[in-house]
Amino acid sequence: MIRSRAALLTACLLLAIPVAPAAAQSPEGKAAATNSTQPGAQNPAQSSDCPRWRTAFAGMPMRMVSIQAGPRTLALRVKLADSGERQAGGFQCATPEEIKRHLILFDFGKEIFTQFHMQNVPAALDIAFIKDDGRIFSILKMDPSPTELYGPFGEFRYALEAHAGFFASQGIRQGEAKLVLPATR
Repeated sequence: MIRSRAALLTACLLLAIPVAPAAAQSPEGKAAATNSTQPGAQNPAQSSDCPRWRTAFAGMPMRMVSIQAGPRTLALRVKLADSGERQAGGFQCATPEEIKRHLILFDFGKEIFTQFHMQNVPAALDIAFIKDDGRIFSILKMDPSPTELYGPFGEFRYALEAHAGFFASQGIRQGEAKLVLPATR
């Protein structure tokens, strides 16, 4: 769910080309139904890339991480987007139920500047942007949209995506919380 600046320009040009909508079909040949009432939400089955993104999502390894928020430490089980393909896929073509059940941690290996999109994502998300030292410095809500881009003012190494409202419900606030990763061997 990330795009480089060159890919963004290409995507903007492609979005400007009118395309006639086709009837969405599931793999079984039945018409797919829209699972979301979110404004701007797209039916994930409409994207020809959905099999690719579903494979990337399914292949994300699970990891345990913690977030320190004041005196509390919250243990979280996350899917790890640890490759370009998994990072590009994110929650694209996931179901609203999968979004409610999972969190995705993006690790870019170093601090970068990029933006996230919500194309083919059927439900709103929260995203926390995290510095190399674990400080959560920005939390944004992202709504489903084929064109909107989301990102912080500054570079980050990690991004943690969750269903909308997750961070507030857990008392996690930007500038006050820290991501703690397990020690590597």
